[in-house]
Amino acid sequence: MHTPNLHQHLVESIPAGIFHTGVDGRCKYVNSAWLNIFESTLEDALGDGWAEAIHPEDRDRVFNGWNQAVTNLDCFELECRLLLKDNLVRFIKARANPILEDEKFIGYVGYVEDISQNKATEAKLNNFEILASSILEQSPVAQMIINHQDEITYLNPAFIHLLGYTQIDIPNQEAWFSKAFPSKQQQNEAIKKWQAFVSQSKISYELNSLINVDIICANQDIKDMLVLPTLLKGNLEAKFAISFFDRTEQKSIQLLLNDSQERFELAVNNSGSGIWDWNIITGESFYSTQYKKELGYQEDEFPNNIDTFYAHIHPDDKQQVTDAIKHHIGSDNTPYKVHYRLRRKDGTYQWYESIGKALKNENGVAYRMAGSHKNITEQRSTQIQLAQANLVFENSSEAILITNSSGIVEAINPAFSLLSGYEKRDIIGKDYTLVESEKNDRELIAEIHSALRSRGSWSGHCWCKQQNGTHISIAIIINRINAHETKNIKFIALFSDITEQKQTQELIWKQAHYDGLTQLLNRTSFNKLLKQTIQAKAPFTLLFIDLDHFKQVNDTLGHKVGDDLLKLAAARIQHCIRNTDACARFGGDEFTVILSGMTNHDGIERICTEIIHHLAEPFPLENEQIYISASIGISQFPIDSDDSESLFKFADQAMYDAKRLGRNRFAFFTQDMQDLAIKQKEIGADLRSALEKNQFELLYQPIIDLNSNHIYKAEALIRWHHPEKGLISPADFIPIAEETGLIVELGNWVFRQAAMQSKVWRKHYHPDFQVSINKSPVQFYNNQSHQNEWHDFMKTINLDGSGITVEITEGLLLDGITVVKDKLEDYHSSGMNISLDDFGTGYSALSYLKKFDIDFIKIDQSFVKNIEHDAYDLVLCETIISMSHKLGKKVIAEGIETQAQKEFLMSCHCDYGQGYLFSKPVTATQLTQLLQKQITAK
Repeated sequence: MHTPNLHQHLVESIPAGIFHTGVDGRCKYVNSAWLNIFESTLEDALGDGWAEAIHPEDRDRVFNGWNQAVTNLDCFELECRLLLKDNLVRFIKARANPILEDEKFIGYVGYVEDISQNKATEAKLNNFEILASSILEQSPVAQMIINHQDEITYLNPAFIHLLGYTQIDIPNQEAWFSKAFPSKQQQNEAIKKWQAFVSQSKISYELNSLINVDIICANQDIKDMLVLPTLLKGNLEAKFAISFFDRTEQKSIQLLLNDSQERFELAVNNSGSGIWDWNIITGESFYSTQYKKELGYQEDEFPNNIDTFYAHIHPDDKQQVTDAIKHHIGSDNTPYKVHYRLRRKDGTYQWYESIGKALKNENGVAYRMAGSHKNITEQRSTQIQLAQANLVFENSSEAILITNSSGIVEAINPAFSLLSGYEKRDIIGKDYTLVESEKNDRELIAEIHSALRSRGSWSGHCWCKQQNGTHISIAIIINRINAHETKNIKFIALFSDITEQKQTQELIWKQAHYDGLTQLLNRTSFNKLLKQTIQAKAPFTLLFIDLDHFKQVNDTLGHKVGDDLLKLAAARIQHCIRNTDACARFGGDEFTVILSGMTNHDGIERICTEIIHHLAEPFPLENEQIYISASIGISQFPIDSDDSESLFKFADQAMYDAKRLGRNRFAFFTQDMQDLAIKQKEIGADLRSALEKNQFELLYQPIIDLNSNHIYKAEALIRWHHPEKGLISPADFIPIAEETGLIVELGNWVFRQAAMQSKVWRKHYHPDFQVSINKSPVQFYNNQSHQNEWHDFMKTINLDGSGITVEITEGLLLDGITVVKDKLEDYHSSGMNISLDDFGTGYSALSYLKKFDIDFIKIDQSFVKNIEHDAYDLVLCETIISMSHKLGKKVIAEGIETQAQKEFLMSCHCDYGQGYLFSKPVTATQLTQLLQKQITAK
């Protein structure tokens, strides 16, 4: 079952081109190698298509040979030429055998082989033979060639000119000896010397002896001659080559040509070729003058030995040359052709191509090797550039398409196929408009054609249609290329898919101008719009809206619910404003609105009231009804300011004033707010250096055990003694410290001072003494609150955790249940107590009491103050004490100023009291004195 596939795989893997035809010569199958040789596609090759590539001058011969083979059912074999693209001529050899099935002729199967290289080699050899013949014909040295049958087969013109004999006069050696020597004795001596040379040549090829004889010319002149016989190596028809030198007239030549090597050098050097000759047996080498000159050397600067050659080869190429020589010498079929780098006299390396041939004796042993070399540096550079260009073309990430002047596609690269979906077979030979999209405007197409006609190039963006019909956006560069002649104009287009890029740009533009969650204008775009509105000089009102308690929603229900709430809130705000107004999400839970042309307070209040009303309505999210409110700050142009930064600042100040007044309301900016802001700014600036300058002091207000009337606790209260402004109330600087983040550093300072003081009082006055420290919500939420440092500090001073009580506000329990619960648990794990301050003034605090580890509940002084005259406050205080005790918590009443207040609280079993009735806040020294008196009184 697998044999056909295996056979097909083998046929496809064979480097030779395989073909199969029918009886009529029409092609039925060709393999990949055949298609590569013919540079054709399978569709073009089948049928009679294969004949299109046959060179017009060879077609009749090919068809006649084929018809004759078919008629006689013979093998078909011949050589011919192919005419390919760009007038490239390729030589091939074809052979086919008839196929018989049940003794019936059904067609041919055969192969084709690219023999262009062989033809080129033959041409070179022919040229070499012509060159050698030309050298002999033009050489001034008389030459005679004798074959194995002692026949004289060649006399060059110099011989005929020198001695006057032709081949007709001396057809063989016997005729030569009889005519050439003046006496029988001289003839016998010459024959004797010749026979000695022949006998010696059978032993060794290395013969360089000259024979000195007198020779009679055809005109009967006698010349004193030097005869140099040379045994020709290899399986040649000729056996001996004999050179004749006239000593009578050419004494100067005799001095120069001392041996056969020098005569060879003279002949070769005069030829102007870079020729080399290597005696494999002795290691001696010869390099022509042109060979040395090409490398930059004079004749005597480049020694004639093989070591000189190897010393100049680039180290990376030596093994390659050695292997090439070894393979050539060891095989009769491996030609010697190798590329390597040689070092020139100036130290630079250049590339050379060397071609040579080894001569072998009758035993097949190589004894000599000769050849030539040529500098191919420029040619190689060109090939490398072409290879690199093709590499770039094939591997470019940009799609490339090349057309002729008529717009017919001639080439594409793989990136084009990847981008367009078209393979080479789909588009080559077809009009480029195959990929042109209908989405391109006619004006754009006209612009492209006009630019190509006028300046030969165009670049820009347009649409392209893929094979599957999808339209993509592309960036394209088109250039006209003139190849030698105007008729060979081509166009090359480079383009890349920028569809995703354009979509990204559109998304980036939208993201740059609109909020991704609410689709309102973002802060940047709103700022630009505000500045443009100011430049228009038309009056308007700016609203700054902040959602109240939004953080609680995020922390309790998660960010997804928070995001959904913001989207709904944005829609409700937009519903309340006019089409001419602009709304933006400024960041987080903050929104801004420009009420265009509106300055009337009644109209502004109406819109703000509507916004507050709609935002106060429940938000149905996650199967729950979510409630929030909004605080709105209002500033007006040009009444409050004529620049955008001030308008924002004033609206922000008014918004914070609305929050201070209880939230869920709006406030107009007033100058008093600005004055307050300036004051707070000054306080903030001084606050940064107050700690370093020791301007803070810690006071302690005693907390009395109402049953024993003894001091067991004290609340630490910070005071700021400003060198110029005097005593600054905590109500003035604590909010600023919270806003700037300085509250963290300030709170740590308070803790360290209070902890050390608690350590002292526990040691000297009561082992269970506690100091209460107020902790801001900002400290709770700040990740750098140094909570671990508190634990470490208490360990350092050996203070038990019970020496500290952390006082928190009721509002803290509403802001973030999880984070507050975790940190309260951390305090308890270190032994500290927790006190809930200002109880009863917040929202829904009762529902949280059972969820948190609270040790003490402090009744706010606003309730204690009126218990003597207000029945409601009286009942409220009594209820708080009773409820707290039932929950296992102790109660501290703040603001006790009269004995009646104290007695009522004691009747309700209140645990502790704090207020001016007992003591105002005092210094640590003063409290120490009070404790000392307490001990003395006992």
